[in-house]
Order: sequence, then structure tokens, then C-alpha cells
Amino acid sequence: MTKNSDNNAEAFSRHVLVVAGEASGDIHGARVLERLIQLRPGLTFFGLGGPALHAQGLDLVGDPECLNIVGLSEVIGGLGRILALRKKLLLQVDVRKPRVALLVDLPGFNLNLAYQLRKRGVKVVYYIAPQAWAWQKSRVKKIRDRVDRLCVIFPFEEKFFKDEGIRASYVGHPLMEDTGMKPEMEQGTGNVIALVPGSRAKEIERMLPAMAATARLLKRRVGSLEFVVPVAPGVDEQRIKGILDQEGVEAQLVAGGAHVALARARAAIVTSGTATLEAAIHGVPMVVVYRISRASYTLVRPLYHLKNFCIVNILAGKTVVPELLQGDVRPDLLADKITELLDDGPLRQKMLNELHEVVETLRGPGPSRMVADALIMAMEESA
Repeated sequence: MTKNSDNNAEAFSRHVLVVAGEASGDIHGARVLERLIQLRPGLTFFGLGGPALHAQGLDLVGDPECLNIVGLSEVIGGLGRILALRKKLLLQVDVRKPRVALLVDLPGFNLNLAYQLRKRGVKVVYYIAPQAWAWQKSRVKKIRDRVDRLCVIFPFEEKFFKDEGIRASYVGHPLMEDTGMKPEMEQGTGNVIALVPGSRAKEIERMLPAMAATARLLKRRVGSLEFVVPVAPGVDEQRIKGILDQEGVEAQLVAGGAHVALARARAAIVTSGTATLEAAIHGVPMVVVYRISRASYTLVRPLYHLKNFCIVNILAGKTVVPELLQGDVRPDLLADKITELLDDGPLRQKMLNELHEVVETLRGPGPSRMVADALIMAMEESA
């Protein structure tokens, strides 16, 4: 920071808008605020988030739960609540008049919000970029027109977005600075299988029954197996218990993110998403699964142009971990693949080596500090 920027600190609007939805965005956004408060202690924050952001002083003006949805039918069904939440948020923007906003992930909501913020003269710093590189480039123009600074978490993204005329910086992946999420962790040595169905209610309903049925089948094959299921903040634990009971499966439920369960696991069945990177960081061989409604899949599949859908495989540029999608999410297929990974043979070792290589690509300069710096630069530009 320059002496001139320190002298201008008092000229900044003290209000900063922050918008994050699901648990991971809440945690990553909170870490940015923690660094920002150290650098600019006079700031105040308002917007959408969870308990981690609230603990950093975010004044919550609405509940972002309605934003944590997957699939076309769910979006349509929740559209009224989403629009009402955006209206409520923009009313606060008009009252508090922030000069800068930190938008974390949530592209369906945040890119539309960014349009409204740009009209109001609010600088937008976007953390965790929309995956425009995986889809047709319909979102690229929106990002270019509405986002002032894009902070990306995968190394290949910086060039992709810069080539599209977008001001993008690679900051590193936030998982690499999480407590307890450093590489080279001890692998699980027992026969513990982590079942990681996701953190959204719809994901759990769609993925956990197949995972539980697989666990029942595996238990018959390998009697000594144990199962563990993470229960993310805000998830209905009784719903998870009910699904496991329906399938006749005993599993230990552990509070916290997926990494809590993965730290003990020898292998895992993981719903595609950030949890696959957590498994890679912990050195846990995995099978990756995903399933959405048939209508949503019919709509979005033609738009997706990559071979793989798991970010671990995308980063590797090849299929490192097995992927099962839609109708292939079957207990018999899952059980076969997990059984192969339990043995200390060449297949398991090859996956472990390749997971380590993927993790090494995620090392960066420190995302929280870099995103905080991007916010300060945006404030200086708006002063």
C-alpha cells in the first residue's frame, strides 16, 4: 500500500456490499473480510452471507438460502423469492451507497446483481469466477460489461478471461489456505468410506440414496467397512438420517464441511463440486457422481462442451478419477469402482500420484489477501 492510498482511506465510503450464498462462499468471503478489516479498519459491511461472514461484522439484510438451488425447475419455482431478495438488497444499496461490492460465486444471481450495481456506479470485485470456460460463452460478455476486477481460483482461468478482455487475476485456490486443508496430509489408514452428497438439500435428496445403497452393497462385500457422512452447516441432519435408515445403512454423521469426513477416509464417493478438490488435497481416492433432473440435464447438456465435469479432471486435463453422471449413478457401478480403490495396488497409487499433481497446480500467492487488495484498489479508483 502506498502512503498516498493510506491518506485517501478516509475518502472511501465506509460501506462495502458483500454477497455470498452457500457455506463455502460464506467461509471464503469471511476470510477476505478478515484481511480487509486489518488493512482498512474503518469499513462496515452489509449484504448476504452466512454465520462466518456475520461473525466478521456483515450486517445481514436477507437470507440467501433461496439462492442455493440446483436445476431449472428449482430456479423457476424459487424465482419469486429470488427477485424479492434482490429488490430488498438493492434498496439497501440505494440507502447505504457503497462504492465497492464483493460478489462471491453465485453467478446466476450475482451477474444480474452486478448489472444493477454498475448502473449505480458501484465497483464490482468478483471472487470465484463463473465457469464460462466450460459452457458456451454467453456469460463472458456479461462479465466484461459488469465486473471491474475478476479474482480467479484456477490457474488456466486468468489467460482465458484476459483473452476475452476481462481484468482478471489468479489469486490461488481458497482451500489451500484453509485450516486443516494443507497438502501432504496423512491418508486414512482404516477402511472408512466417506459419502459426500453435497451441501444443498436437492443434491442430498438426489445423491445420498444412491450412495447409501452403494454402502449397503459394499458392506456385504467387505464386512469391516465403516461409513462417514459430513453434515454441512444449515443441512437438516434428520433428513440425512432418514435416508440412511431407509437404506438400512449405519454411518457416522460429522458436523462441518466435507474435509472433516475426508480426513479419515481411505476412499470416497463425492458429488461433483468443491468437495472433489478437498478429497484431492487430503489424498483420498474417489469416485465422482452427479445427477440433476432430467429436464435440467436435457437443457444444459448441449451447452457444456468439456469432456469431463469434475474439476479435478479438468485441472489435470485427463480423467484422473472416475465420473458417473445421471443414470450411471448406480450402486453396482459405484461399488465396483470403490472396491478397486481400497486395495494398495497400482490403480490406487496412480490416482494418488495424479491427485498430488493436481493439488500442486492450486498453489497461489494467497487468495484472501489478494482479493482484499483488489477491493482496496477498486475503492481507490472510485474515490
